[in-house]
Amino acid sequence: MLVLPSLEEWFFLPGDWIVYLLASRVPAAAEWLGLSAGDYGGTTAGFLAWICWIVLALAAIAATSALRRFDRALTGRIIDAALELRRRLRMAIVIAKYRRNLRAQRTEPSFEVGEEPGLSRDELRVLELHAKLSPGFALSTSDVAHELGARGYEIRSALERLQKLKLLQATVGGLDGETAYTLSAAGRTLLQIRHARPRVA
Repeated sequence: MLVLPSLEEWFFLPGDWIVYLLASRVPAAAEWLGLSAGDYGGTTAGFLAWICWIVLALAAIAATSALRRFDRALTGRIIDAALELRRRLRMAIVIAKYRRNLRAQRTEPSFEVGEEPGLSRDELRVLELHAKLSPGFALSTSDVAHELGARGYEIRSALERLQKLKLLQATVGGLDGETAYTLSAAGRTLLQIRHARPRVA
């Protein structure tokens, strides 16, 4: 039948082991200290066991603290690595968008004389008005209508067609959520072609 040690026996166990080791392995030290088999479970064994349990508790506290520090350091490095990865991914996306927009600008269509689209008088006036803008400025639908003295729906239709032809490009601006427009490279090329064309007398 298996008999488990009592709590008292568990407490004295480290001290009893020390007494046993000294008596069996270092008998001279045991004799000098006055230790023998009769000290098992006694005051000396209890004192030695008490010291062992305190040392064990301190070692457990130190190990737990070290484990927590390691866990915090490891978690911090994982978080930093994730943030750095997200930052690099965001930078890659921004750079990819920038390069795509740059390629789109480089491949924006230009017009030869024979390819010139047919434009109405209002559409030509809108293009001429945008050509006079300083760099960095844009005109909204209401701005164009005011400058040309035309109705808003007429100007809106002209702006949308010019944008569809890629002669104007939409940008952020305007009041009350209106879209603002600037002259594109294709639109500027078209105006240069028209101005360079010899006028018929």
